[in-house]
Amino acid sequence: MSQENTLNAIQQIKKTLENFMVSVGIVSGIILLIYFFTYGALIDAVGSSLIWFEVVTSIMVLFVLLFLRRVCFFLTRIKLGRRADCSAVLNKLQLVDLALDENTLLSKLDRSNVNDSTS
Repeated sequence: MSQENTLNAIQQIKKTLENFMVSVGIVSGIILLIYFFTYGALIDAVGSSLIWFEVVTSIMVLFVLLFLRRVCFFLTRIKLGRRADCSAVLNKLQLVDLALDENTLLSKLDRSNVNDSTS
């Protein structure tokens, strides 16, 4: 894969990851906000089993927010994993690699390609 194609794939992966992070963060925040305003009404409604649903799902949403980068990287791998140009790059990437600059990441991937071809 040429450097230009690899750089385009890296940019696409980073952009998709950012979009997922914003979308999942906003949706999680809205869910928690809605739950915040409905907890009181559900507690007042004696015998409402919906309160347990909200408690369990709010804990799950909290864990999603705590591990937002990992969850979004997983979703990015699912979304772009089928594309030929991105799947080759995604197989070599880890989550911490995406914090690097695009050119630094490109040089790191090129070094790993050289190391893979020599061994």
